[in-house]
Amino acid sequence: MAPQSIVRILLTLALAAAGLALAETDPPPVPPPAPDPSGRWTSETGELTLALAGDTLSFTYTAVFGPSAHICDGAGVAGLVTDGRYEFVDEQGTIAFFVTADGVRMETASGIASFCGANWPGDVFGRDKFQPLAPCRVTAEKTHFHVVGPLPPERRRGFVLRGDAVAVAPALHAGGEWVLARFRGARGATVGLLRKQDLACP
Repeated sequence: MAPQSIVRILLTLALAAAGLALAETDPPPVPPPAPDPSGRWTSETGELTLALAGDTLSFTYTAVFGPSAHICDGAGVAGLVTDGRYEFVDEQGTIAFFVTADGVRMETASGIASFCGANWPGDVFGRDKFQPLAPCRVTAEKTHFHVVGPLPPERRRGFVLRGDAVAVAPALHAGGEWVLARFRGARGATVGLLRKQDLACP
């Protein structure tokens, strides 16, 4: 047999062996998705309520920080950037929310936090002080969702009807009139502010 033929045979066998080895190698493990952080979180300096619907994370937040007791008071909707990272963007800056199995971390990605002001150090929330969304029932004949954001909130088209089940947490920026609510229907989840008086909660 010619030397060239032997070389080709050996090369073919080597490539086949390499392909078999690759086929038998387990693919790298895929990290589990970030957990649903919906509920109420408490830290050393503040409180945060979250409600997840698809790729959007609605939040309300209050805190007191710094030696001169600066106040944070705000609400909004953050969008998914990568798994476990959501960003809230307005004209003053970008705030990132990092969701892990251990808890939630907030930090300034650029600019400043419009609802806190300059020098806000961010916030960290551990799962040991987490409360899930509370179950409630709609008692009003019909009640509309409102935009999660500055007060007074703008009414949305979406609504729930008497008897519908919703899951809620306090709207921390809105006193006692509103709650942050999530409704799961056949077409997916809807999140927004609902009037507390339109609900019955245990």
